Amino acid sequence: MISFVCWKWGSTNRTFQSDHVNVLRAMIARHYPEPHKLICLTDNTKGLDPRIEAMPMPVTGFEGLPNPATARFKVKYFPSCYRRLWVFSEAAKTLGDRLFCLDIDVVITASLLPLVQRPESFVGWSDPKFGWNKIAGGAYMLTAGAHTDVWTDFDPAASPHLAATLGFNGSDQAWMSYKLFPSKGVWTLRDGMTKINWLGRRMHTLPPEIRFVFTTGHAPPWSAEVQRSHPWIKKHWGL
Repeated sequence: MISFVCWKWGSTNRTFQSDHVNVLRAMIARHYPEPHKLICLTDNTKGLDPRIEAMPMPVTGFEGLPNPATARFKVKYFPSCYRRLWVFSEAAKTLGDRLFCLDIDVVITASLLPLVQRPESFVGWSDPKFGWNKIAGGAYMLTAGAHTDVWTDFDPAASPHLAATLGFNGSDQAWMSYKLFPSKGVWTLRDGMTKINWLGRRMHTLPPEIRFVFTTGHAPPWSAEVQRSHPWIKKHWGL
């Protein structure tokens, strides 16, 4: 059984609420008919749908570690998500045998079966359209206990700078890209994975091949402004 895994904690400059996780659960249920569970690693379980398996966040020692992209690009909204590297640890086997890790602010629009039914020990979203060497942190799938070096090799004092120096942007995303790019298992636009800014505005119906849309962290799908610009969201993002 696949375990979908998301993270929600309070000390972030991106506001994620339990209601947003509940919508994520509903979208997964609509588009993945096989047995599965959604696990939310969180410091606040209040308001979560009881069908979501809430688990306390592991203490990693990486909490609050700065994201080098914030200083590099001189913006305020890049989060620090190094704690999410824990899913590559041996301890993450407690989540299940097969893990599909995803951001809360995604929009699922069609069947997830083709994404899940992949045999590789790691599958990441890594599209040539990015224009640089990137495995996106917003969605990836792995066999629990595989690629543990992503966790064990991470040095909070040196690894963020090393990844940034070599052109990998982000926090956990940068280190994961440094360790795993190029990946044998990838999802691309041909698999129905896309960014919202790759789609035209005022589009009421998505192309049928699109199944998974990533929004930008500072403009999430529950934003009224984003929904006005992308009317198709109202059809897919909801309970």
